[in-house]
Formats: sequence, structure tokens, C-alpha cells
Amino acid sequence: MAKKAEKGQTITAQPEVLMVRGNQVPVEVQAQLPKNLLRDDYRYGIRVFYKAEKGVEDHVGSLGFDFGNYNFVDGKPTMGSSFSFPYAPSKIRGQLMAQGVVSDAKGRKKFTKAKVLAQGIITTPQLIQTMHAPAYVEEDFKNEAKGPLRFPIYFDQGLATLRQGYGTNLQMLDDFIRSNQKTSKIEILATHSPDQTETTTRNLAARRAVAVERFIKQKIETEVYNNTVSSIDFNIETLQKNWGAFLGRVQNSALPEEQIQQILAIVNGPGSFSEKEEKLQTLPSYDYLEMYVYPVLRYAQVTIDYQPNLRRDYEIYLMAKRIVENRANADALTAEEMQYAATLTPLLAEKKRIYESAVETYMSWQALNNLGMVFFEQAQKELRPKVKQTLLASAILNLRYAAHRQPQAQQFYNLAVAHHQHGDALEALQSYDYAIRQGGSLPILQQVFSDKAALELSVGQYDDAVRSLAYAGKGYAAQFNLALLYFLKENYEGAAELGEKLLAEYPQDANAHYLMAVIAARSQKEDAMAQHLKQAIKIKPTLAGKAIDDLEFRKYHKSAAFAGALKP
Repeated sequence: MAKKAEKGQTITAQPEVLMVRGNQVPVEVQAQLPKNLLRDDYRYGIRVFYKAEKGVEDHVGSLGFDFGNYNFVDGKPTMGSSFSFPYAPSKIRGQLMAQGVVSDAKGRKKFTKAKVLAQGIITTPQLIQTMHAPAYVEEDFKNEAKGPLRFPIYFDQGLATLRQGYGTNLQMLDDFIRSNQKTSKIEILATHSPDQTETTTRNLAARRAVAVERFIKQKIETEVYNNTVSSIDFNIETLQKNWGAFLGRVQNSALPEEQIQQILAIVNGPGSFSEKEEKLQTLPSYDYLEMYVYPVLRYAQVTIDYQPNLRRDYEIYLMAKRIVENRANADALTAEEMQYAATLTPLLAEKKRIYESAVETYMSWQALNNLGMVFFEQAQKELRPKVKQTLLASAILNLRYAAHRQPQAQQFYNLAVAHHQHGDALEALQSYDYAIRQGGSLPILQQVFSDKAALELSVGQYDDAVRSLAYAGKGYAAQFNLALLYFLKENYEGAAELGEKLLAEYPQDANAHYLMAVIAARSQKEDAMAQHLKQAIKIKPTLAGKAIDDLEFRKYHKSAAFAGALKP
């Protein structure tokens, strides 16, 4: 039976050369056996495995020709299945193999000769480019009274219930109240989003304002000694069915100008509030509005006039060093003063100690963000993988707290990048989404969408990457990844066109030339392949070794053009 199967079976794999998708390598295997091979007293199966260069085998899957698992095609038992196995750099030059296994009722086995189904793994999807530019909070400390503080407190859809959840901003308000800054006036302005659930819920904005006012007064009465409820002037306002905040978010979003104008035309046009919202639902941009704009319009904004306790500038740095060295009380400086002191030294280790002290004492979002950035910077300089992962984990911890206390696009972007580099794909995607929902300047939103698209590409979510790249602008990473995406979707002509536009702007970019060489190889344009590969290696000589191992060029490995491209 084993001999008959070995001689007559047909086993194929698609694709013939495997390609990584995310962290996995997908493959479809189909097998057809000779007629009348299968018998009741024997079981036949096919094991599929991947054999790396050094002989290490990974089990991929199996095809079990049991009754009900297969069909008959031309009278022959036929079945197929989709598999995937984890990618590792050591597997690039291996082989996907299949081997038949005959088992009798007693468990004895006979194996057919193993057959090679596919040679090696293509890694072109890993050419993805990222921006990854998280930022410190700028310390603009001045020894003078500043303007009022503003805290937008966010609510869930249709609710006026306060919650201490992720991104609500309530913790930051709580921290300020307990800091005992002398406060003279508190204003609360509450509103709602334009969707029907929010507009039809009775007195929603007013109930949100009351919930925040009660929270503040209860905190002042029970946890504060420098203020009283009677000494503070409270002013409560609500906005019902008002488009002002909505239009501000839309014009401060990553939507294309054409779509922004469509929204403005509806909002500024005729019709009632609900009629206009129904018209918005027909726009191609409505999914963006529902996901990234409406959630951040469900808020009550708290504006606080206060008088900080001032200190002379020359005392700050010396006092910070004394606090770090445990020679002064931790609360001898304010949070702002401690954070400012950290900017006065270029040493990351000293910055870290000062920010750690500021975090331990005040837990301010600025100190948390900047401490996270110190860990992130240290991780970028670290060559030991385990130590780098530990530093990134510390960065994530602090950046998460910072984003929780100050939900802004930059803070969630910082957190997303740290998750991205740490390998936490789901957490990173969630944080990228949170960043977009906060709104912000167009450059930062395009930066967020660009890196979000890069992550979606890296995990194989190509359709999601298409949507993100539509809002990512024309930066280098966005243009490169769009050309790569066209290539991965096998639109080689479109990919080449985008690659040429990229090179027109970045003519000395080695990665762009390498991608163009790969596109030309797939398009069977040998001269263009050699030209771009030669230019890539000239700019970045280490790409020569990559090209030799790259199966994209397997058809040209023995050609004169490929050999010429590798020469310095």
C-alpha cells in the first residue's frame, strides 16, 4: 500500500515558494491518491512538515484520509487543507515537505519517501518601514502663574456615569484636586455627540455636568485642606445639539479635504439637527466619524482658575538632586519643578532618577510620559534582546499611565509605538486607534495612521492597511508601504509606479531601490532588477548578503546581470 501510494499520489502546495505573512507562513496543500488505495483495515495520512537548513523539523499539519474527510475527483480520493507555521529567520532556506503514513490496526506504521513541496520562504513583506517617533512632553516651566487648566472628562455613549476607566481623564482631575492648589473658579461645560443615541437621551449633557460637579465638590469636602466648596465660584453650562465641537474635531482630523468639505456642506446647510446627522450617515467618511470623532464629543470640560505656589528658578535643580539622593523630602518641589529639573541634564541615567522621583511623589502625566521616553530611548541603544524587551516593558508601563491621565493623540501614539516595538500587536493597534480618536494636528495624525498601517501590514491585515494608508499622508514610510502593499496584492505595475514616485523624492534611499529590484524581478524585467539592485547595494552594501539569500531573485542567481549587480 505504501509503495502504491508513493508511486501514484499527487501532492502539491500553493504558493510554490512560501511567503511570510505577519509572523506566520501560510500554505495550502492538496493531495490526490491512486484509485482503490484506501482500505478498511489500514489508515492513510500525509504529514506535512518544514525542514530548515540545519535539519530542524517543524510540524505544519496533516491530511487524514478518513471516511468523510475527502472527496472523489476523477474517481480518486482527493482532499486539501490550509496550514500555517511560525516564521523564523533560520527557516528562510528550508523546504516544505510531505510524507505519506500507512497505519494498521495494531498501530504499526510504514512511511513513503518524503517529497519536497516548496523551497524556502520569501520575506519581502518584512521590508515594511515605520516612522516610530514618540516624543517627550516639552517642559516650558516658568516661575509665574499660568492660565487656567482644562480637563475634558469623557463618558460612554448615552451615559452620564463617571468611570475611572482607560482614557476618561478623570484621574488627572482627581490628581489636581488633591494637589491642593489654591482655586478660585471652576467652570463645567458639558455636551454630547450628534448620534441619535446621545441626542434622544433626556438631559444627557446637563446630567453629565451635574455628575462632574458632584465629584469635584465631594473631593474638595473630604480630601482637600487649601480650598472649600464655598470659596470656589462654580459655573455650569451645557451645549445641546450644537455642531461647534464636532466641526472643530472634523477640521482637526486626518480626513481628506474633499470629505471635510462634504461634512461642512451638510452641517452648514438646511435641515434640523437630526436630519443633518442622518445625511452624515450616507457619507463615505461616516465610519471614520463614528469610530474616531463621536466618542470624544461625549464629555464635560472642566476649566479651573488657580494660583500655583511659586519658587525661584536657581533653587530647582539643586533641590531635585537632594531629593534624588534622599537628602530632602520628596515633596520639596512641585511636579512641574521636578520635571523641569530633569531637562537640565543630558544623562539618561540622571533623567531617569529625577523622573522616577517625580512619578513616585506626584504621578503627573508629564513625568510618567517622560520617564517612559527615557526607558524607550535606553531600549533603542540596547543591543541585548532580553534587556531591550525589559526596557520597553518599563516604557509601556509609564506611557500607559501617562495616556490614562492625559488622553491626547501624542500620548497614545507614544504608547502604541512602545507596544509595537515590544511585539504587542493587539495592544499597539488599540493604542493607535485611541490616538486617532483624540484628534490633533494633521502631522501627528498622519504619523499615527502611517505606523498603524505598518503594523497592519506586518500582521497580514492588508485590507485594514489600505484604509489606514488613505489617511497617512505622503511621508516616506506611508509611500513606501503603499508601494509594498500594491506588490503584496500582486499589482506589480501599480507598485512600480508608486516606487518610481518614491525614488523621485528619495533618490538615495537603498530600501526603495531594493523594493524596486524585487518588483522588477517579479515582473521578469531583468535589466531593471539589476539596475535597482546595484544602486541599493552601492548605497547600503549590507544588502548584497540579503539579496544572495532572497528567494525573490532565485531565477537570476546564476545570471550575469545579478552577479554584476552584486559587484561593488
